Amino acid sequence: MRVTHTNADMSHQNGIAYKFGEVLNSLGENGLLPTIKKIGQRINYKIRGLDFSTQNIYDLTRTGEYKEHGTALVSTSKDFLSKIISDLESAIGKPLNRNLFIDYGSGKGAAIIHARELGFKRAIGVEFAKELHEVAEENIKKLKLDNVDSFYADATTFLPPLDVSVIYLFNPFDEVVMEKFIFNLKEQRKLFKNDVYLIYGNASLDILSKSFKLIKHIEYQSGSTADFYEI
Repeated sequence: MRVTHTNADMSHQNGIAYKFGEVLNSLGENGLLPTIKKIGQRINYKIRGLDFSTQNIYDLTRTGEYKEHGTALVSTSKDFLSKIISDLESAIGKPLNRNLFIDYGSGKGAAIIHARELGFKRAIGVEFAKELHEVAEENIKKLKLDNVDSFYADATTFLPPLDVSVIYLFNPFDEVVMEKFIFNLKEQRKLFKNDVYLIYGNASLDILSKSFKLIKHIEYQSGSTADFYEI
């Protein structure tokens, strides 16, 4: 088996220095008021006992045949998700169908929670690390959100529901898993009920464009990137 994963330990993101850098990046990219709002939201999450911290995925109980092929746990902030959703809508020239958002490599549930808060009717996450999935379930429970679900599953075998509208990947796995994910998605897309778009954040691979139409690539001031595909 090929093993081409990237660094799985992103726990440095829990440190004060990293978080201070995030604030500076947000000030430069979003301005003062959005940054204050972002800080307030994180304080609110902390008060409510939510856990979106990072950790080494190789310390965790992982499922599936390809459990050695994950990359790293990185939580998506609400402001970043809001930004890339807005940028995707600008790129396609129309509002997205906000029926179902699915995140492969959903970790502790940050992106699916934010997607629900941003108006998606339903949001589901697929996570191969048992402990992260369990934290996601606790986070969802504490926020009392309906129509948000985390599944402890392997991305190579979990097929997106036919009513999906947005598929989100934030560099969750390496080429071995990505190839199988793409094969499944190509088989499934002929059955989709809506226009479906895929967001690939901080892409480490350049193979999606062989199968799907790349709409736009964006580089943000923070250093993050997003590639938008039409499925």
